Amino acid sequence: MEYRLTDFLPTTKKELDLRGWTEVDVILFSGDAYIDHPSFGAAVIGRTLEAAGYKVAIVPQPDWHGDFRDFKKLGRPRLFFGIAPGCMDSMVNKYTANRRLRSEDAYSPDGRHDMRPEYPTIVYSRILKQLYPDVPVVLGGIEASLRRLTHYDYWQDRLQKCILCDAGADLLIYGMGEKPIVELANQLSSLAAPSGEAHASLFTLHASLQNIPQTVYLARKEEIPGGIRENDIRLHSHEECLRDKRSQAENFRHIEEQSNMMHAQRLLQEVDGRFVVVNPPYPPMTTQEIDASYDLPYTRQPHPKYKGKRIPAYDMIRHSVNIHRGCFGGCGLCTMSAHEG
Repeated sequence: MEYRLTDFLPTTKKELDLRGWTEVDVILFSGDAYIDHPSFGAAVIGRTLEAAGYKVAIVPQPDWHGDFRDFKKLGRPRLFFGIAPGCMDSMVNKYTANRRLRSEDAYSPDGRHDMRPEYPTIVYSRILKQLYPDVPVVLGGIEASLRRLTHYDYWQDRLQKCILCDAGADLLIYGMGEKPIVELANQLSSLAAPSGEAHASLFTLHASLQNIPQTVYLARKEEIPGGIRENDIRLHSHEECLRDKRSQAENFRHIEEQSNMMHAQRLLQEVDGRFVVVNPPYPPMTTQEIDASYDLPYTRQPHPKYKGKRIPAYDMIRHSVNIHRGCFGGCGLCTMSAHEG
């Protein structure tokens, strides 16, 4: 089947013009090439927001050098910037366990290694906050999920803080993001100024934004909705984890258990005089909801901008059908994130 340029989410000003759009509600920045297929997170989030009635654009693999023109070419969104660093953790994607450069980047055209920075979540977020300090930046994807609390970074061989601290972003969505991203867009849309500009201060001014399930944010003790409650789990602080490995191990057990409960508790961790607040997740998506997600109007092809260039990850899944979502939790493979980063 032959697809038109307008069958994909827009990636340039020209593509916005083809749709007759003068502004967009959400701009997604992705560390991967744009493949409009439900195996790729940025496409799923973009299509989910589109189905909810929002105008969405995606900027795949922006150039983070020089004048940041890729970060400025679509202007400011009405609601927020979203960051999706890629289907794989950027460091695992780039290096082997022996810290040697992999033969190719599976999610880039022609397998090129120079299409994304290391830790793109942090790099993209800092650039956007520098250019548009008043526009909310929302983190998602595997880097955000695995780094939402104190975590071990294998590449630096040390414990790192919640990624919100280093990225300077406003909010983090962990796990499968369809439900929280639509709720966030709905909330911000109802709060946005008449001029169409949303402001980062909304995150602190409106408690409703701090109660969205499956989100993480930073707050001073007095800003936590409802205060520190009896049924909250207060984890060992980041500073305690740096002093005592047992504290980090105890934290990890709580994080894993609460990630896989139908009725989880809120997690709190102190860092640098503030608290990382992790709201409990949404219930798992129903069969009907997952089916609806896969039935969105994906072209299931790479964006025409790649002009037939080989994208290794697409070659692998191009004839695949998604039959599964997520994880029941707790198997040995994923504990590597605790002790190998």
